[in-house]
Amino acid sequence: MTQGVRPLHELRDEARSALARSDLSRARDALFSALQHTIAREEDYVAMTEDLRDVLVRLGDHRSALTVAWYAGSEHGQRPLLAHVPPIDRARTMLAWAEREQDPERQKRLHARAADEYEAAGLVAQAAIARERGQDFARARALWSRLAQLLSASGSDLYAAGLARFNLARTSLRTGDAAAAREAVFASVHLLEEAADRYETIGQRERAFDCYQVLIAVGRESRAFEHVLEGYVNVIRILREDHLRYYALQSYEEAVAAAEKQGEISAAATLAREMATYARKEGLAAVANFAVLTQARLWQEVSAVSQKRAAPPEIAENALLAAVIALGEAGQYSKVGGVYRALTQLPLEETRKKHYARAGGRYVDAQDLPIDASPLPAHLRHELGFPDVWHIDLVEWEQAGSASQACGDIVLDPAQWSEVTRRRAMLARLTALAVEGATPEAAPASRSPAQQLISLAEQLATVELYTILSPLEHLFRRPEPKIRVAVVRALSRFLYKRTFITLRDALVDPDPTVVHEAARALEELRFAHAFDPLARIYRESQAPAVRASAVRAIAKIDTLEAGELLLGILQHEGAEERAAAVEALKRARGMKFVELARSALAELPTSAQSVVREILQSRGISH
Repeated sequence: MTQGVRPLHELRDEARSALARSDLSRARDALFSALQHTIAREEDYVAMTEDLRDVLVRLGDHRSALTVAWYAGSEHGQRPLLAHVPPIDRARTMLAWAEREQDPERQKRLHARAADEYEAAGLVAQAAIARERGQDFARARALWSRLAQLLSASGSDLYAAGLARFNLARTSLRTGDAAAAREAVFASVHLLEEAADRYETIGQRERAFDCYQVLIAVGRESRAFEHVLEGYVNVIRILREDHLRYYALQSYEEAVAAAEKQGEISAAATLAREMATYARKEGLAAVANFAVLTQARLWQEVSAVSQKRAAPPEIAENALLAAVIALGEAGQYSKVGGVYRALTQLPLEETRKKHYARAGGRYVDAQDLPIDASPLPAHLRHELGFPDVWHIDLVEWEQAGSASQACGDIVLDPAQWSEVTRRRAMLARLTALAVEGATPEAAPASRSPAQQLISLAEQLATVELYTILSPLEHLFRRPEPKIRVAVVRALSRFLYKRTFITLRDALVDPDPTVVHEAARALEELRFAHAFDPLARIYRESQAPAVRASAVRAIAKIDTLEAGELLLGILQHEGAEERAAAVEALKRARGMKFVELARSALAELPTSAQSVVREILQSRGISH
């Protein structure tokens, strides 16, 4: 961010000199430039924000003054500005104060005042969230009800409508209205399922993932296990398809635990079996063994529970036989014998009991093989803890792509974001305030509105957080091609699947410069779960240059699926795609393609064999 910016001490000296001459505009510009040094020491940076705050107040720019005061974090510096800013800024400020407040009563009052200000700004979702944080669930429920009716009537956003219904269900439960909660849960599930189907149909699997996360929460809140199970099954499916194996395995563990806690032991055992199969496929033998033993334990629990309930003995029998298979797979032969003995105790036909007795006799002296069986190790785990998307995504919907609002949330959250990230967000918000609130006549003569928007896109690019995607998507809808080019260039730094939604639009943009920049951006998005959208772009695009860019990006993804696609390109595709694949694979570092190519080399056509040998030789790998 500091490249091309004058040294910090020069800019501060210039600001002091300008202030001495009462040249406030010059002082403001110098201090704003000084703040571009986003890696400066914190004490120096805070001092500059305080200087800029005072200058902005004297210039009458109270929203910008409050923004820099947010970074400094001093309630004393923020309070005098509140009377001069719109309700949304007052609400956000009071919410930040409430989060820091230690006195519970004052905290509640601040949440209530924030909610009042949000309502005054017409921001119903954010007002409801503030009511919830202040434990005022009755008024929160009324707000969620209003929003749910509004969204259902419009029918324009099924996902947002589903979230609003879920929030209505949550607050109905907290206010003791179980009937209203059940009705809202039913509506929420229907809307979320429909939204997920639509997202998957149009290739936005990451948005469908959010729907399924909420289904898990809906099921937990309503204690309806079928929704929990539906959510987990689809969350795991998407994680597996995106090659996020550690996340998938953790989700399997969570799903097994949730099913067991709900008393759905058969479902838990089935999930454990699927987990074992997946872990073994991924080469994680210890995790697979752990899942197999978990499965065996759960099947034996199913048998015990069915006997207590006086269910038909065949249910217990089938469960124990499933345990036998699992234990045998893990080499736990002594335990297999124990299960056969349990089978002889069931009230079954004598011929079957004798059969199980004979089978058990073969394991009398058998020993359990020593195996490594352990859950996913700590160093491979991630903090799953799905965020409260039923709040977060409704806030995004309500902000409607406002860069100033998205950046304001980051500036006001020092607990979550680093100093550098908050500084970059603050600078972007200052630009966004000028852009979003300006009319063409108000734009400075030195910079056109389009130039300001390009600058905003460049500043948003440095923040690199998921929450910034919505403002960039909003900017991409501008008619000026040079703004869309700036947005696409910014998107190359956002390593999220959602990024591809806008890039796919950019790849068919009527302006060739936008298409060219989008193709370049593709090559920067190299992360494991980018394979699916990249492969889709490769298959669907009619432009050779775009297809070549997708191939180059895929070559940087070290997964089996990427390797298989690249091997297919070397065998069957056109010269331009093959050339792009060869060039990229020669520079690649991953080994999945190498392993796949070696194993398939003898079966490849002669022309493909020579190309593969060329790639391997260029990387110094024997074939």
